[in-house]
Amino acid sequence: MTDDVLPVHMGSKGVSPKEDFPAIRQQAYVHTSFPQQLVIETTAACNQKCIFCGRTYMDRPKKTMSRAVFQKIVEEVAAENPYTEVWPTFMGEAMLLGDRLFDMIEYAREVGCKKITLNTNGTRLNEKTIPRIVSCGIDRLIVSCDALTPATHAIVRPGLKTAGGLDTIFRGVNMLLEHMERTGSDTPLLEMQYSIFDENEHEVEEFTKYWIERGTVVKTRPKLYWSGTVPGGKARVRTDNEQRVPCLWVMDTCGIHWNGNVVMCAPDCEGKYVAGNVEMQTVKEIWNGPLKWIRELHTRRRFSELPEICRNCPDWKMKRANAYFPNEHLKSKYESYVRKGRVFMEGYASLIDSGEEIQFATEKPDPSLGL
Repeated sequence: MTDDVLPVHMGSKGVSPKEDFPAIRQQAYVHTSFPQQLVIETTAACNQKCIFCGRTYMDRPKKTMSRAVFQKIVEEVAAENPYTEVWPTFMGEAMLLGDRLFDMIEYAREVGCKKITLNTNGTRLNEKTIPRIVSCGIDRLIVSCDALTPATHAIVRPGLKTAGGLDTIFRGVNMLLEHMERTGSDTPLLEMQYSIFDENEHEVEEFTKYWIERGTVVKTRPKLYWSGTVPGGKARVRTDNEQRVPCLWVMDTCGIHWNGNVVMCAPDCEGKYVAGNVEMQTVKEIWNGPLKWIRELHTRRRFSELPEICRNCPDWKMKRANAYFPNEHLKSKYESYVRKGRVFMEGYASLIDSGEEIQFATEKPDPSLGL
């Protein structure tokens, strides 16, 4: 999932992906009338049992969202803020839905959603799905595989029944790149993602090199504990005012489960805190109701008053990553996409093979990007 994904720290290819992630700095976040990112669980079904994924450990039912609920959500996005980044996946592998998923994405695009990112494990990239991936309206495709070799992949992402395992995924990604080159398509923006933990950190540098040489963005990110669902991470739990800062997951991202439940945030995979349901309320009503109270506690740094799931969550500083680029053109394209429509985002560093000292800067709204 997702990541997911802002703020980003972007480094040169010469910087080791295993280096410490940049420290989170206090940010003057503001309340937005609508979430900047919306993570929608089109299905909770999956064909893997990743050792670091909250879905592997969660107890709630794993079903599929109805088209009616999905359509209600994206229609509201288009009406309220077309530049809200729509992620049609949460705890599950959305591409298991096949053509149904692509039809849903096409609908979101048709009603006016202007920013769509799909996260996948890559197991369903093949001759049938690739043409629809390119044509249905996906702006960014994130392939999360977290390994360079089949042996490591089998450890961190067990349960894959596809013949060929990781080789099948790599073949599918390369097939997608070839299809895009052959057809002259410049979307989706392809990003290879690598979550770093003890079992796979020895391969991250070679993984980065492999995919950079093939012309993709590579993103490496720290391990997520899914609000405590995955064991570990207790050392990061802080409620004192000196150490903890407002959580970007809470401030800009809204998560919706397959049954319409709007939960605390994207890492709340189990649904420990349900703020409302989109079948009975609008996203905007929930975002500016119970979830605004949560955001207010964060901005006032009253962390000890948060609900238990948020108060004790180890993931409050995990919404960041390192991104690596093969060239300046792709870096510029990526940055333009992630900034588009955002009222605020975390500071980040950005370099490509320059050898210069990394400088941090806080991004400001750019009216030219649709704010």
